[in-house]
Amino acid sequence: MSFLISNFLKIRKKTSELVSKLEPEDMIVQSNDFVSPIKWHLGHTTWFFENFILQKKKNYKKFDNSFNYIFNSYYNGVGIYNPKEKRGTINRPLLNHVIKYRKYVEQNIIDLLGEKNLASKFKFLIELGINHEQQHQELILMDILNNFFNNPLKPAYLKSKKNKKKNHSQVLWKNKTKTLFNFGVNSSLFHYDNESPSNSMEIAPFELNIDFVSNNEWLEFIDNDGYNRPELWLSDGWDFIKKNDIKKPLYWFDKNFKFSFFGVKKIDKSEPVSNISFYEADAYCRFKKKRLPTEFEIEYFLTQNIKDGNLLENGNFKQITINNKNATENSYGNLWCWTSSNYLPYSGYKPFREKLSEYNQKFMCNQFVLKGGSYATPKNHIRSTYRNFYYPSDRWQFSGLRLASDLK
Repeated sequence: MSFLISNFLKIRKKTSELVSKLEPEDMIVQSNDFVSPIKWHLGHTTWFFENFILQKKKNYKKFDNSFNYIFNSYYNGVGIYNPKEKRGTINRPLLNHVIKYRKYVEQNIIDLLGEKNLASKFKFLIELGINHEQQHQELILMDILNNFFNNPLKPAYLKSKKNKKKNHSQVLWKNKTKTLFNFGVNSSLFHYDNESPSNSMEIAPFELNIDFVSNNEWLEFIDNDGYNRPELWLSDGWDFIKKNDIKKPLYWFDKNFKFSFFGVKKIDKSEPVSNISFYEADAYCRFKKKRLPTEFEIEYFLTQNIKDGNLLENGNFKQITINNKNATENSYGNLWCWTSSNYLPYSGYKPFREKLSEYNQKFMCNQFVLKGGSYATPKNHIRSTYRNFYYPSDRWQFSGLRLASDLK
């Protein structure tokens, strides 16, 4: 179990590194109802280990009984919890107390893994806890960006660094014949319940742009009055953009400047456009007379290429330009790719057992699947079968779009 201990500590350390650039005041801000304070993330990821693992251990003493209410996210089977939109009211406990909580639980997990019989018993739950924390590492970055964006001073999370300019070029990848594809997971390796069981389907010939639609291409959409042409939009999408006065991607100030982890920056036209909703992605496809790929087409594409790309370990904290020279080396990462697939269970789906059945199952309604990871996704967390999911109006996640079309 030494590898499991090492991996557990490595992931916990990475979370600490991500928040080390923040001040205590940064960690209690909740800029929107869909955002969580960073202090809450630190507590919740720790609560997950305590609630689903340590509390099953005989004679375990909880760190603080009140934490079950404030750090439970949405597990109704566990008990009542503080509503998400009120997480920003939790100025107490103090940050130092939450950090002590993290250290207390970490030591107890290490002690548990030192007991052979218990380590085997809780192996899957600890792996789940590790992967759960990796999901929250990306959520932490999403929420930091939104919190800083909504600060009137527009502070930077990181110092700017120079990047080599690359020319954007769309590289086509083609599946030229009908293909019988086994999608989903059929192995004992760790995976979420929503990735299994494996099923088969026939994928028709199609072509896919490997690179994401660029800022320059999105400016063309804006210049062609894309946000004011109802024929391009789904009815719900049209209502959404008009009700919320949406005329550009989230974090854009105008056609020249946007907000980033490096503060206010000039828009790099060659880089992929990011932080767009499903509605916007779908409208753009209609504008270009293309379509969004299905989740199965993207999964098949990912299985045909090496698992590499612009991921969290690269340390870019932004999407990068892909060109002919580095296209196939960037199949993963950069931005989560919107698909046209509804987030639904596969045939034969079985949720995690008991209270953990709420982890994914109850969200399988009115959401769409995104694939491939982003620049904020850890490399050892992403895989071709991974199914991320968001509501079609969501924009604060690191999302973009690839264009697809049928081959005849």
